[in-house]
Amino acid sequence: MDLTIIGASDVFARGLATWAVAAKHNVTIVGFNRGQAEELVKSVHAARAAGPRDPLLDNVILLAMPYNCVLDARDSYGKQLDGRIVVNVTTPFDLDTFEPIHPEAGSAAQEIAKVRPGAKVVKAFHPRFAGTLAAPQGSGQETRNVLLAGDDADAKRQVSHLFKGGGLQPIDVRRLRRAREVEAVGYLYLVTRVPLEGGFLAGR
Repeated sequence: MDLTIIGASDVFARGLATWAVAAKHNVTIVGFNRGQAEELVKSVHAARAAGPRDPLLDNVILLAMPYNCVLDARDSYGKQLDGRIVVNVTTPFDLDTFEPIHPEAGSAAQEIAKVRPGAKVVKAFHPRFAGTLAAPQGSGQETRNVLLAGDDADAKRQVSHLFKGGGLQPIDVRRLRRAREVEAVGYLYLVTRVPLEGGFLAGR
């Protein structure tokens, strides 16, 4: 599948890009600048690098950035997102305090849909999206399940196909309003698991 990952600056984006390339998807990576994207493309052997001012070419867009950057991307790309499948894998929390952020619309995914109703927004969470996706996979079911929430059934089918192609097991939790609970699961995973794995949140 042809897809674009917007985000190239942290372990979240790197892990997602590593997984997508290993799953044989044709990946474009968009960075804060083209140099940043080119560095990640070279590292994970993705297909193409792009900068934030380049037009979006793919129908499936994955947002792998901190919450405030997701909102910036939503606003800067504007109408380019209309008609495209926009997959938000972000867990909204404050990078300084590590406290959860509670978006006014209910979730980060709903904040995107509120401003860009023409976009087909799908919320996705998989434990290894939380900073450890690039690590070797274990044998437990937890390492395979990915939660999906969205109002567009066809978009969710395509996203399910995307993840199944990479060895994951999609679980449809139904409407986009359930993204609030999905993001809460993501935050709790970070709180309880990442410190144990020696991640950047250790001691928080």
